Amino acid sequence: MTTYQFSDTAIPAELTDCVKGSVESIFQTIFGAQPTCQEDVEESHKFGEGVVGIISYVGDITWMMMLAFPRDAAEALAMKFVGFEVTYESPEMGDVVGELANVLAGDLVARLAKDSIKVTMSLPTIMRGHDVEPLLPRGMPSQKLVFNLPEGPIYMKLAGSNTGEHYGRTPGT
Repeated sequence: MTTYQFSDTAIPAELTDCVKGSVESIFQTIFGAQPTCQEDVEESHKFGEGVVGIISYVGDITWMMMLAFPRDAAEALAMKFVGFEVTYESPEMGDVVGELANVLAGDLVARLAKDSIKVTMSLPTIMRGHDVEPLLPRGMPSQKLVFNLPEGPIYMKLAGSNTGEHYGRTPGT
């Protein structure tokens, strides 16, 4: 059994690699272009106005992912995903981002299971705003990633917690 150990300051490299592989595979399939990952993103880096989907995972490891789409990229990617125009302000934009987060989360659960890591995922929480950022408890390890596609960047934030600690929504809620 593979173990993913969170430190006080770092997300396990195995989890980061799992997330990168999932994003690259799923978004290549959906959007027809291979996303490129930028890992050396400053923690203070902001994405501006956009829409965000957050999913929490609990089980053998407890962590959350935040998937953020800047306004222009959200509209362009939504058009590719659903095949018709979805405006940033429309309620359907939340549905699109929620479904993209769900597809990615399902793939991540399956990839983790291959490493004998059992987790369940929550329903997505969707937010729209400017520089939306989860307020994490002090000492919770986190990492930002940026994936670049022709339509624009996709921002991710991963945050983990020690065994027995929870942050975010409980799966099924």
